[in-house]
This record gives sequence, C-alpha cells and structure tokens, in this order.
Amino acid sequence: MTAQNIVLFITDQWRWDTLNDPESPARLPHLQAFAQEATNHVNAFTSVPLCTPARASLFTGKWPHQTGTMDNVQGSSFYPNGKLHPSHPTYMERLQAAGYAVSFVGKWHLGDGTLTERGIRALMSDGGYDPLIPPADLEFASPRKTPFYGTITKGTHPDETRVRIGMAELERLAQGDQPFCLIVSLPGPHFPHHVPAEWVALYDDLPPDFMPANHLPQFSEVGKPQAQGAAYWPCQDTRSLTQDDWRRTAQHYWGFCSFIDDLFGQFRAHMTALGLDASTTLAFTADHGEMLGAHGWFDKGPFFYEEVMRIPMLIRAPGQSTGQGTGQDAGQRQEGYVSFRDLMPTLIAQSAGADVLSAEERARSYTASTADCAFYGYDAYQGRQFKFRGIRESRLKYAWSPHDIEELYDLEADPQERMNRAQDPALAAEKARLKARLFGWMRAENDALACGGYQLPVGSYIDGRPAEAQHDHKPHLNLALKG
Repeated sequence: MTAQNIVLFITDQWRWDTLNDPESPARLPHLQAFAQEATNHVNAFTSVPLCTPARASLFTGKWPHQTGTMDNVQGSSFYPNGKLHPSHPTYMERLQAAGYAVSFVGKWHLGDGTLTERGIRALMSDGGYDPLIPPADLEFASPRKTPFYGTITKGTHPDETRVRIGMAELERLAQGDQPFCLIVSLPGPHFPHHVPAEWVALYDDLPPDFMPANHLPQFSEVGKPQAQGAAYWPCQDTRSLTQDDWRRTAQHYWGFCSFIDDLFGQFRAHMTALGLDASTTLAFTADHGEMLGAHGWFDKGPFFYEEVMRIPMLIRAPGQSTGQGTGQDAGQRQEGYVSFRDLMPTLIAQSAGADVLSAEERARSYTASTADCAFYGYDAYQGRQFKFRGIRESRLKYAWSPHDIEELYDLEADPQERMNRAQDPALAAEKARLKARLFGWMRAENDALACGGYQLPVGSYIDGRPAEAQHDHKPHLNLALKG
C-alpha cells in the first residue's frame, strides 16, 4: 500500500472537557466539526502532566524514566538543561530514514536547537534555535494580570504566525514527491493567557460571580500528599486571586481555546483545498491539561487530577470523513484507554507505508489496543523531586509514591477527587489490587522505583538542597512562558 502522509496538530495545556463535556462553556465549532469526521478517543491520558517529559514520551515512545527527560527543560536536573539525550531517536528521524519528508513547526521543548541537530527541519521553533515566544509588538487592554490574563488589542499573536507557517509548509510538502510528516505544535493555550480581544469578548456573558468548577481555597484540602501543599512556580500560588481574577482567567483561557480552534479550522480547510484528505492522517491533541482553579490550582503540579491528566485526542484517517478510512468510522467515540506515549505509533501504523515500527510498537497503537486502564508517572519539577506513579481505571484511580502518601479516588462517587480514600477499609482490597497492577506495570517497564530503596524527601532538589530551599526564579521568568 502506498505510504500515507501524517499531520499532527498539537497544543499545550488543553483541557479534555472543552471538547467532551456538554456543560463546558468552551465554544469550539471547528474542532467539534472535526470530531464528526474523526475518531474521538475519549479516554486518552497524558504520560506525565509536564511539558518536556510528556513530549519526550510522545516523540520517542518511551516513558520519562527511560529517556531521562523527567523534568522540564532548564529544570536543573538530569541530562544537561533537561534536553532529550541524542541516544534516544525520535519517530521523526525514523520516518525520515524511511523516506518521509519531515517538518516541525513551533514548540519542541526538548532542548534548544536539538531538532536541527537531529537533521529535522524546524521553523519558528526552539528546536531550531528560534525563541519559543519571540518578541511581539502587542498592545493590551487594561486591566492585565500576566500570566493569568491579558487582552490583546493590537498585534499578531505568535500562534497565528505559527499556523500560517504550518499552512505554507503543508503546501510545500504537498508539492513534493515524498510522503510527509508535518507537526504543528502551538504553545497555546498554555499561559500567559494573552488573547486577541475578539476571542475574549466571546465569553463576556460569563456571570459576574462565575468561579471555575471544582474550585476551593488553595492548600485547604486534608488527606492529600505533601507535594500538594506548596506552590513551586510563582504563578502556581493562587491565594491572592480574587473572584474576578478567576473569572477573567477562565474567560481568557477559553478565549485562547476558541482562538486556536479558529486557526485549526483554517488549517483544516487548507488541507482539504490542497486535496490531501484522501492521503493524510490528521490528529489533534494536547500534551496535558490545565487546572484552571480546580483544587485552587492554576497551571499544573505534581499530581494526577483529571483536569491535567485527561487530554483531547481526535484522529482522522485518510478518507475517514466519507467512511472509507483505514481507521474507525467517522464521528465514532472510542472508549478504550489510550496513552499519549502511543500516539505516534498509532499515526505511523495508520500511514500504512512506513515500516518504522517494531512489533511491540504496532501492538501499542490505538487500533490494536485493548487497554482498560491508563498508567502514568511524575518525577521532578524545576529540579525538585516528586516521585509518583499512577493507574486510572473506569471507576478507581490510585497513586503511589515512595516518599509521600498514597491516593485513592472513587470517580463515580467523587468525580471531583476531593476525598482521598487510600486509608478507607472498605476499599482496602481494591487498593491492594490496584497497587499490584501498578507495580506489575512498573516492573515490566524497568522502572527503578519498583525496586524500593531510599528516596530524598518530597520536593527536595536533585542536587541535595532541602525542600524548604528556594531557587531564584528571576533568571528563568521567560521559561514561565515555555513550561
């Protein structure tokens, strides 16, 4: 069979509920239309709710503990500057070796210049030595509270520029004589929530007393792990935010999503205009979600709440909108559990021409998967250690740590994950079952945490500094725009 093209449109920090919860205020007409011609994997989960390690797992098919990218780039730990070590080839390199033309536009976040060093064409990308968020001549309305919200009144948002470049790359690749893989990777809707005014105005109808769902004062919950008791980046401390601040933050976040939805719609229409629908697999996803006030948190952190773990996952196989695709029928919802780590093997398997996958990778692709649960982990953030591993089934979610307390949530009785039932005798047998299943996965994946041994205290630094020490964030303020 002739090799097919692969296009991945990936965003950063996009919540699952915006596309899958009918009660969500998010207005996403283009993605909702795309869902009607694609397969919606409604139980898709990230491998880790942190940009660099999640993206390393996506592009290599390995877990963070297997690549060493367990912290964000510039997180002061592991391989220099947190870069993906060159000994771990990416799927893009493997596709290129198999005869594909490969192009990457936008956020890479696995080491400045390391895409170029790997021989991959990188445009407006930190993977090609360009600043992730270049200086832009933007003007803002007042009030503005960066990074939570800022209404752009003049200037072009960098994500719009990236999509325009992506559309030009799509056209260039379509004119070539090779099958191609194009990845368009946007930093949005990750904060700072700097959003064009027309998209912010789309949510002016939010009630004046609006508060995000599942909100409660930060650090007020009991029975939670020690890791959830402090903020580890300045914007993660939300105790100073007013009710109006939360309303504006949500308004700008959803406005950001609607803005990107419009850009995706333009990109999707361009793909059709180029005559690529019958020869190209197109996927939309995100590396992880956003707390947006849940449990009092903004951004993300060392925890496995649904708001950051569950991700959108839409995949349209060639010809799928006419029911002739190589994957599932158009508009179908797939309930099986799938991992962000296995997305690239899925796209490559559907391309039908690139023999770049091992038998084990093919078995992990979504079309072959029969998984009834998701596994995931967390290791570090900004040089601090947080060792957690987790398993999520349809009803129960369990998290284990060698240096913190366990968590167990009944998602049917407590969908907001307020009550940690790890010490509930009524669920003792279920907890033991989940722990055994989790450890079986850890051993199968050669995770050293399954072997036991001493771990430094929660939140302590990889270089030995105690948890109460604070590093100076000021030299890295630009990275708050990247993480």
